[in-house]
Amino acid sequence: MVLTTRRRLLQSAGAALGGGVAGCAGAGRSPRLGELAVTNYDTRPHRVDALLLEDGADDPAYWASTRVSAAEADVLGTATFESYPTDVTSTRLYARLDGQPPSEVERFEFAAHDADCFGIQLEVDDERRPPDLSIWYTTDAARCTDRDSSG
Repeated sequence: MVLTTRRRLLQSAGAALGGGVAGCAGAGRSPRLGELAVTNYDTRPHRVDALLLEDGADDPAYWASTRVSAAEADVLGTATFESYPTDVTSTRLYARLDGQPPSEVERFEFAAHDADCFGIQLEVDDERRPPDLSIWYTTDAARCTDRDSSG
């Protein structure tokens, strides 16, 4: 069942890549991904899937799911993705919440932003029912420096 879901997500991502804009970030740059994390504002736990797909590749560079705990009182639910590639040249991020259909996948194109380093924060917002997933980013170089020094 999970394989079929992943296959459908990859097929939709491939179709989106074919119709997407290539972006124009920094010729010669090799942007890096220093952080990939999730924050949950909802009072229910959720599963978040992240897929990194390189232009022209048939297989994902990275695919992972994580459970993010529910928000409680003054404490938000958080989770961090592990072992993702840091080089995101010619790569797009696709993220979805609780196995949403491919038509509802959120997308982030690294090449569309002129930066050397990215910190990505996926957020589960509880203002709508069902909850909504959004992608926030920072280009703070400390995100990559912190990851480089940790291992």
